[in-house]
Amino acid sequence: MHVSPDPITTREQAAQERETLLDLIARGLYCTTAGALGTHTEPSAEALTKARRVADDYLSAYEEWLVKLSASNAQES
Repeated sequence: MHVSPDPITTREQAAQERETLLDLIARGLYCTTAGALGTHTEPSAEALTKARRVADDYLSAYEEWLVKLSASNAQES
């Protein structure tokens, strides 16, 4: 199965996609940790808030890497 998302063309769309990614990463972090500890339940709002902070750090670092990669690729052209 191949999925081609619609291109992001506005800052609002980018912000919405970032929020969606943060939610998915936060839930994944919670589920991975809870699963490893054998305590997997539905995450509380507090647990998701804490996981979102970690997810935000991860996503910010990824965005910074993408910007640097784009700049490097533009220089090579």
